[in-house]
Amino acid sequence: MEYTGAFGASTLFLILPALMVWQNRYGEESRPLTVKPMFSLGKISLGSLYKAAGTLIVEQGLEKLGVFEFVSEHFLNNS
Repeated sequence: MEYTGAFGASTLFLILPALMVWQNRYGEESRPLTVKPMFSLGKISLGSLYKAAGTLIVEQGLEKLGVFEFVSEHFLNNS
């Protein structure tokens, strides 16, 4: 259940909204916008959101696998 919350929320609230906006604006069946976009810079802002979401999901995955703890114990000098 813990994994579902971490990855499900990231996907639901970060990936899907950006994907829906991208598909609506730049998809094959894109249609003229009826309202002005709320965020400027178009592809740059959507790409930044994808990057932030991907980084967060990878970070959560590494934390759940214990990679950060392993690296700090074996490679970092914590004396």
